[in-house]
Amino acid sequence: MKRTANMNCRGYVENEMEFQGNNLCGKRLSDRAYVVYSYNWYPLWACIDGKWYGHNSKYSVSTSKQRTQSKPFVYSIGGITILETVDELKQLI
Repeated sequence: MKRTANMNCRGYVENEMEFQGNNLCGKRLSDRAYVVYSYNWYPLWACIDGKWYGHNSKYSVSTSKQRTQSKPFVYSIGGITILETVDELKQLI
């Protein structure tokens, strides 16, 4: 797994590449699912079957910063679907 600074992780996220940052990582779970985790537990973003998802749950200051640093720029139609809770994202994953 490639090691990178959090502020440089967006390219890895957008290309769905595995990486390890500072309490932030991107993991390929299957051929259809890629997930960006905060603290190796809290999913921030997920790309499932080519569609990006996030959630509106509240964050700590550090997790909020990680979320901003790793947010993919999605130019496709539909952009990112934002779910209400982290539990909804976990169920989708």
